Formats: sequence, C-alpha cells, structure tokens
Amino acid sequence: MSESHWANRNLPPVHIVTTTPELSEEALLKHRRCYMGISLDNPVFQGKPLEALLAWAGKHFDHCLVITGDYLRRHNEYILNGADDGAAVKASLAAGDAFIETTRGIFAGTDPDRLKLVRWQDCTAFDEYAESRAQLDRLFASDSAFSEAVRKDATAFVNRQLRRNKRLAVPEEEAVAVSCQYLLEEIAVFSALSERGWHVELYPGPELHVLVEVARGTFEDVPQGLKQRINVQLQCGRCGVEAQ
Repeated sequence: MSESHWANRNLPPVHIVTTTPELSEEALLKHRRCYMGISLDNPVFQGKPLEALLAWAGKHFDHCLVITGDYLRRHNEYILNGADDGAAVKASLAAGDAFIETTRGIFAGTDPDRLKLVRWQDCTAFDEYAESRAQLDRLFASDSAFSEAVRKDATAFVNRQLRRNKRLAVPEEEAVAVSCQYLLEEIAVFSALSERGWHVELYPGPELHVLVEVARGTFEDVPQGLKQRINVQLQCGRCGVEAQ
C-alpha cells in the first residue's frame, strides 16, 4: 500500500519510544529489514492501530516480516485454560486463523513484496531455531543469572493475570515454569530471525527484562543472533501491549 494511501486513513500516530541497545534513528534505519510479532489477544493488533503500525514499518523499512504468535500461544492456553497439548495447539492455531481472517482486508492492501505475513511454526521450522533453542536451554540450566532473568519475566506475566482477576488453571509455580518455556521458545525464534538477517524487531510495548540484560552483555554463551538483535519499542497512539 502506498504511503499516500496510508496517510489518508486517519491513523493513530506511531513513534519510537526507545531502542535496545540504544542507537540513533539514523543508525537504526540503515537496516532495511524488520519483523513484528503479533500478540493475538491484544487489540492494538486490530483495526487502525494495526494499520498504523504496518504503515510505519512500510515507511521506514524496505521489508517487514509479520509473525502471528499463534502456536506460541499454546503455553498460555495451558496456563489459563488447562488445555492439554492437543487442545492447546488446536485453540492457538484457531486464534491464528481468526486473526488472519479478521485482518484480511488490511493485509490485502499491502505490498506483498515488502510485507509478508507468516505463522509462528514457520519460524520454529528454521534450523537456526533448533540450534538457538538448544543453546538457550543449556544456558537456562547452567547459568543461574540467566534463568532468574527469564523467571522474572515469567513471574511478571503470571502476576499480571492475577491482578486482572484471571484464574490460573494450574498452580502458580507451574504457571511460572510453563511461562519460562514460552519465553525460551520466543527468544530462540528472535535469535533465529536475527541470524537469518532480520535484526530489527518492532514491537508496541517494552522489551523483555532478560533481553535488556542480553543487550547489556550480562550473559556469556547466548546465541549469536541475540547479540546482533535490535528491539524498537513503538508507541501507537495511546495503545500499549505486553510481551506475553
């Protein structure tokens, strides 16, 4: 979709809040490819906010990979609904189908040579994902500082659900453990994408604590892709989203 078409859509404004690691906008925009993960339960990824985010990506980058976080969502289906493996996968993929259907008109108006919509399992099929996941699993088991950083993000997610009066379908400690697996999978996909040349992540919300620490060089033996990765926290109007 042309920039002029987007401009006529009366879309909410989008701007950069921060980058991790910190770098100038000039340095950031020397990168010509980016990706954006879609949190299916957040309304910022529907309607005009989604159009605004895609328009911003299209204006500033030559190519943007948009990734539905559907298969990844199966972990939360277990935490919140107690769904077994098969039911959790089925519900998660159905949520991905629903997203694709409800946003079909938005994506139909984009340039397929510049913006591509893929699903989470497309990314977990990368060889780089398997390698990064194995390395992260080893680090999680051997480096207490890394495992505690992951647990901090996982605990924050579980606590958000409790503050919203959502009932957990499993004991709280198990919910944190499953959330850790969610995060390790997510981070491994980020690393794989970076290794494949998609270094810049766009996301309308704050960076994970563990990835801030990775960017600071806190941990040894993290996958190479994470060392090259750049997170761009965007603000879309007054919309905000959470990492999980």
